[in-house]
Amino acid sequence: MTIDQALTAVLKPLGYTYERDGNIVVVLERSRVTKPNVSPTPTLMPTVLNATIISADRATAILQQLYPHAHIRVDHSANAIIAVATPEEIQGMRTVLQGVDIKNPGSLTVEAVQVHIANPTDVVTKLKPLYPNARIAVGPNKAILIAATPRDMAPIKSIITSIDTSTASPAPTSASAEAVKIMQAQPRDVARAIAHEFPTVRTSVAGASVILAGSPDDVSKAKALIALIDQPTASAKYIQVYRLRFIDAKSVGDLIHRSFPDVQVTVDPDLNALSVKANASDQQRISDAITQLDVAPGAGANPAGGPAIQQPGSVTSAAGPGGTNVEVVSLKAAAPGVNGAPSTSASDIATTVIQALQSSAPDLHITVPPNSTQMVLTGSPYSIKLARDMINQLDVAQKLVVLDTEILEVDETVAKNLGLQVSPIVSSVYTEVTPVAPPSGGTPPPLQGFQTFGRTAVSFTATLNLLIQRGSARILADPRITTISGRTATIRAGDNISILTTTGGGVGTPITSQLQTFQTGVSLDITPVINAGNFITVTLHPSVNSLAGINNGIPQISTRETQTTVAMQEDQTLIIGGLIQDSTSRSETRIPVLGDLPLVGRLFRNQSVNRTRNELIITVTPHIVYPGGVNNILPGPPLPSIPTAAPLPTLPPGTRLPTPWPSPPGSIPVIPQSQASSPPASPNTAMAVSPMTASASPPAAFALANVFTFGKPPASTYAGPNDPVLIFYARFAPTVLKNGDPVQITAITTINVSTLTISYPGFATQLAQSGPGQWQTTYNFNSSALPVGQNRVNLTLTASSLAGQSATIQIPVSIVP
Repeated sequence: MTIDQALTAVLKPLGYTYERDGNIVVVLERSRVTKPNVSPTPTLMPTVLNATIISADRATAILQQLYPHAHIRVDHSANAIIAVATPEEIQGMRTVLQGVDIKNPGSLTVEAVQVHIANPTDVVTKLKPLYPNARIAVGPNKAILIAATPRDMAPIKSIITSIDTSTASPAPTSASAEAVKIMQAQPRDVARAIAHEFPTVRTSVAGASVILAGSPDDVSKAKALIALIDQPTASAKYIQVYRLRFIDAKSVGDLIHRSFPDVQVTVDPDLNALSVKANASDQQRISDAITQLDVAPGAGANPAGGPAIQQPGSVTSAAGPGGTNVEVVSLKAAAPGVNGAPSTSASDIATTVIQALQSSAPDLHITVPPNSTQMVLTGSPYSIKLARDMINQLDVAQKLVVLDTEILEVDETVAKNLGLQVSPIVSSVYTEVTPVAPPSGGTPPPLQGFQTFGRTAVSFTATLNLLIQRGSARILADPRITTISGRTATIRAGDNISILTTTGGGVGTPITSQLQTFQTGVSLDITPVINAGNFITVTLHPSVNSLAGINNGIPQISTRETQTTVAMQEDQTLIIGGLIQDSTSRSETRIPVLGDLPLVGRLFRNQSVNRTRNELIITVTPHIVYPGGVNNILPGPPLPSIPTAAPLPTLPPGTRLPTPWPSPPGSIPVIPQSQASSPPASPNTAMAVSPMTASASPPAAFALANVFTFGKPPASTYAGPNDPVLIFYARFAPTVLKNGDPVQITAITTINVSTLTISYPGFATQLAQSGPGQWQTTYNFNSSALPVGQNRVNLTLTASSLAGQSATIQIPVSIVP
């Protein structure tokens, strides 16, 4: 619609009208147009209104049209307007003049913007296609002249400011130094070759090793080149060790000896391993054959006849928009919460990491699930890496402390009862004598109404007390408790006294019965904290409650307690004493008058003395439990015996050596177990040509610099369902990778592991289980989710059980373009 139609549609329902003067629209009240509000006796005042941008004639024409009753004239020399009108009209004129006296928004404005870092010519070249209606040119002294509307001027200046910034310099990387042992070639020749191909790497020779110093990326490339140079000749023989897992080594050794009469084979039945001395070509065929033979029963096969190749993508990490990743970190040393509450250790670590990385990783969010020792990290890969590194430093297992405590309570009672104790009651019975009848008969006359009286002998009781009693009681408690450093251990030893109380029963009040329990005995709360140098800070809170009596059916509890914090060395003993309760009561009885006589008065007195003394002594001796060391701890229940392994299967008689696997076009080559792949060639990486055949890969003995190995194979992998999860051995090859390179992983864990996962930012996959506690997989390395230019990354190998326990190790690898 037109502007007039739009103004009419908006203003008419509101009771307004409008007038137009070119591009100026004046909105008026309808009442002002129809019935101007004119004061019967208006007060006129002269006022000068200045026009700054528009001409005074144009402003006068607008004001005269709006205020026809005002007297308005123009002063051209001052470009001013002289108006005589009421104060209300003068105020309206000021408002109208302020709105119309502005520069035309469509007119061009000219500004010069100084450029400090960027090239002005390049900046002008980038801005002209974006703003074709603006005039942009290069001025003197690295200035850019801009003629544009005010609407375009602001974004143009903002773009120039963003372009005119210095590029962030990369963070300095510390030079790393590594020693590579040379097995076949001359160390000096290898050092010269490395110095010639990599001028930024400093090389030196130390015995049979070459020391490389430089950036981590250059050192990794130099190590890859050394692995290719340090190879034996085609005819040279060397010893290679093959560890078999699913088949008997002796049968495989007999097969190799029949197939290669010139090869020396030694069988180690204890390790189920073979030591083969042969040249490179024979080692390649033997390695290929052993890889095909030593497979788990029932394992699948690839199209070429070998074990199945597990492709990546079975498990992927969640990634949100903008590079936001989600990662779950399982803590090693955090204790779960009590009664479903969150883990205090995990919550403390999460709070600490968020506060420490608030400035460097503002997009980081950490969530602690209820009753769990895991943390969910959300944020960019860079923020998650910073948080994971700090969590690994904070997630340190606390030492265990064994507390040997002794609680000794000594009671002493003394009772004395000495002297003559006379009964305070002296008794005699008076009776009237029965009258005797006279001989003549009749009743004898009474003596004034009474007969003759008689009495019994005076009686009293006197007891001579010669009693002295002494008693002693010794109550000893010797509890032993183990706790983690920083956690409170509690010892309770005593009885619970319960009474039934009844309340209510009045008018309108129901009767309520309640069972109240009172605890008596010894209670001890101990909190040890291990500091540097095995210095232990111990906080103790002992409390002793005893039954003093019962008053109106309510037990009276006597309490003795104290609270203290002390610092002590390991194996020192802390003694808390002085909790003494001493009471004495005396009583004395005496015979009146006789007991007050001097000297002999003691014979007529009786003294009773009762004295009770109770003392509590507590001793605490802390011992630190060292993992793997000899600890002063009582032996626990015997561990279950290790089951005897079943004999390994052997090869059938007359078995022939398998033929090498063909490599179909486009298929992923399978890496033999005893070999490690060499790093792929890159435009900046030098390659050395070996006298061996082009298809033969360097044996593992000469590519150790490109293989990551963790731990060693254990004697047994047995573990119960609730036992800790352990990773005994892991092997990853190669460690210098580019996107799409095949890698091989082999690991040995406890048999209670249900899943074994290898992961890094943007990717995760599970290893295939080839036997109890034995895992392996082969997949193509995928670096598409990693930041561009990142040359190092830590892979995480995570073992998890059905009980929720987990264990992780880090595998560092280098990434080449």
